[in-house]
Amino acid sequence: MKINIACLQMASKPYDWDYNINKTTSMIREAAENGAEICLLPEIFIPGYSLSYKNFEHAESMDGKTINKILDLAKELNIYISGSIIEKLNEDFYNTMFLLGPQGILGTYHKKYVFGFEQKYWKRGNESTFINSKFGTIGLGICADMHYSDLWKQYSEKTNLILICSAWVDTSHIKISYAKHEFELCKTLPVKISKVLQVPTAYCNAAHECTGFYSFMGTTKCGGFSKIIQNGEIIASLDSGEEGIIHGKVDISKNFPVVDPSEFDNWIKYSLKEIIPKFVVEDIAGFLGRISYRKYKKKYL
Repeated sequence: MKINIACLQMASKPYDWDYNINKTTSMIREAAENGAEICLLPEIFIPGYSLSYKNFEHAESMDGKTINKILDLAKELNIYISGSIIEKLNEDFYNTMFLLGPQGILGTYHKKYVFGFEQKYWKRGNESTFINSKFGTIGLGICADMHYSDLWKQYSEKTNLILICSAWVDTSHIKISYAKHEFELCKTLPVKISKVLQVPTAYCNAAHECTGFYSFMGTTKCGGFSKIIQNGEIIASLDSGEEGIIHGKVDISKNFPVVDPSEFDNWIKYSLKEIIPKFVVEDIAGFLGRISYRKYKKKYL
C-alpha cells in the first residue's frame, strides 16, 4: 500500500494560540490539497516548544480547543493528523502525541524519555503505543525517545509505520563535542530507526525560536531537518531549520519485517569526553527537573 505523508516543519510562536492554530490550519490545508493522507506536525506545535513555567498554563485536555480544532480538520479533509501538545491529565502534565482521523482520536502516547530539564514541566510516560489503522499498525515516538533503543525494540516486528514528532534544538553552535554530536543525532536517528525496523518512518521537527534560557545554550532554536524515510532510505527531506512542508510516498507492507535483535545493541556511541556533559545535561538536570515538577505542578492543578 502506498500512502502520501506530509511533514509540516512549523515555526510556532511560543504561547500564541491564535497564531499557532491559524498556521497549523493553513499548513494542513496546503498539505491536504497536495495529496497528503497523513499530516505530521512537530512536537508541541501548540503552544510551541519552550522551557518555561507557562507550559503549565497552556496545558489542555484531549477534548480541549486544540484537539477539537484539529479533529474538525481531519473530518473535513478526510485525512489523518499527528503531533503533540501539553496535556493536563488527572493530577499530572504530559507531552502527549496523538493520531486523529476522520473517525476521531485513534490513539495517544505520552513521551516516555523526557529529556533533562523538560522534566520540570511534564511527567514521563511508561508505555509504548500501537495504533491500529487502515495503514496498518502505527508506532509513535517523540524527539528524545529516539535516543533509547528500548522503545524501538518494543516496536520491532509489531509495526508497519513509525511517526516521530520533535522539537530537537540546534546545538551545533556550541563548542562542545557532546552538543555537536546531539544535533547530528536528530538527522541520523530517524534514518537508523527506519533502517533497523525496516518500516517507513516520518520525522517532523519544529523550526521556531524558543522562549526561555537553556543551560549551556542560552536562548535557542529548534533545528528542523525533517525527513521521510523508506526502510532506511531518505525519500524526502527539508535540509534546513526553515519552515516548510515535505511530502513523501511510502510503501507500507502488510507484514511485519523480521529484525535482527543485535541492531539494538550500542544504539548510540559516545566518546569518553562526551560522557560527563551527557551526565550533567540528561541525568543531573533530569533529577533536578523532577524535584521542581513535583513542587510547581500543584500550583496549576
